[in-house]
Amino acid sequence: MKPRFLASVLLSLVLAGLLVLAFQFRSGERETPAARPPTAPTGREVPHAPGPTSAVTSGSASVPAALSGELARLLAIADPDERFRRLDAFWRDWFARDREGVFAAIAGLPPGGERTQALLYALLELASTEPDRALDLVLQLARGTQDADVFSALFDLFSQQDLALARARLARVPPGPGFDAAWRACADAYARADLAGALQWAKGLPEGRARSLALETALYTLAEQDPYTAFETALAGLTDEARDRSLYQALMQIIPHDPAGAASLIVAMPVSPSRELAVAAAARAWAADAPDRALAWAETLPGDSTVSAAVAMANILEIWALSDATGAKAALAALPDGEMRAVAAERMAAVLARESPTQALEWAVTLPDGSTQERALSGIVAMWARQDAAAAAAWTMASAPGPERGVLLAEVVSNWAVQDLPAAQRYVGGLTDPAAQTKAAAVLISSLLRVDPRAAMAWAENLAQTQVRNDVLRVAYREWLADDPAAARAWASSRPGFDPRK
Repeated sequence: MKPRFLASVLLSLVLAGLLVLAFQFRSGERETPAARPPTAPTGREVPHAPGPTSAVTSGSASVPAALSGELARLLAIADPDERFRRLDAFWRDWFARDREGVFAAIAGLPPGGERTQALLYALLELASTEPDRALDLVLQLARGTQDADVFSALFDLFSQQDLALARARLARVPPGPGFDAAWRACADAYARADLAGALQWAKGLPEGRARSLALETALYTLAEQDPYTAFETALAGLTDEARDRSLYQALMQIIPHDPAGAASLIVAMPVSPSRELAVAAAARAWAADAPDRALAWAETLPGDSTVSAAVAMANILEIWALSDATGAKAALAALPDGEMRAVAAERMAAVLARESPTQALEWAVTLPDGSTQERALSGIVAMWARQDAAAAAAWTMASAPGPERGVLLAEVVSNWAVQDLPAAQRYVGGLTDPAAQTKAAAVLISSLLRVDPRAAMAWAENLAQTQVRNDVLRVAYREWLADDPAAARAWASSRPGFDPRK
């Protein structure tokens, strides 16, 4: 019995060893449970994307080879719309089968639209059942400003699920690409659900970036319902750009219905680009109903609003001239001499010129000499030149004040060259007034140089008057030299008598 017993034991040990070896061999061959057989590679590499036959580990999860291969093929699609559509279906399909593999694959994608698309879908799906894990993952996977939309979408969803929990989760978002987006999304959702509560919460936050974001966002909703209170709250509770944006947002709700009320609020605004925009908007809105009152208000704007006051006056008189040219002219004449009156005269002149250029010019020449008259004449002539350049040029040469003739003619020619360059070229070439021809040709030559530099220089060389010819050639040469030094110098070297320094 003993030999038979020993043989039986030895046989059992051999069989057990074979079973262990077989199990180990099968375990080494087995794929992850959710993987599919690998497909053929596309032959095109996609940077950072997992390769089609290997699994890339991210944390404790790995990317199945089948997922990696399919992803590489989709990322290689050239058409962006087709790529987006196919990737959308791809992420939905794989998330339902292997969400851990999906997040591992996303971790290996480079920053860009495809990565953001994947994050938005996967994290929002996850957040519907595991919001805290979704937040953990976005904090790990977010890489820059391009992922701010992901934070915004997540915190909008969190707020719909549970506002109190959403506000608590804000404390976990560090300064960085998602901070502003998360706070704005949460505050916006809170304000839409409970405006009074959102405002109270925002005002009670400690001073800092978060408070500013929350209060500014809530004030956007308040401005739609009560813009006057929104204005007062922003002025008292915010600073710097957040304050200026909120004030402007409130004023944009007020101005269409109460421009006079808006005007009274604007004077309380600190200096900012937002105030400049608000002044212009209020002036235009008020001018349509009460231009005289609007003009009186513009004249009382504080001294640090000189530029915006000038723009406001120009806007008001421009609109006034459309409905009551006589009243607008009288109002302009009553303004003190200076830049404000000059800017307004130019804007008014363009309006009057659309109705009748000759009548507008008759008015302009009656204005006091100086910048007001110059700007008015320039505005009228420019408008007329766009309508009938030849007629505008004829009037300029026959009737424009002597010192202004050349400047005005240059304005006409500049507009004429845009409409009909050969006609402008013929007209300037035939001028006999040296000063006027010099100014007009100096403007025209720039247009000619853009078309054909050598032809432009040949045209200038054919100008009859010696001094005009030399002056225009020097102007043309300097411009050509800046654009194409080699060609310009070659041209100059072929003309021994040309001296660009004179």
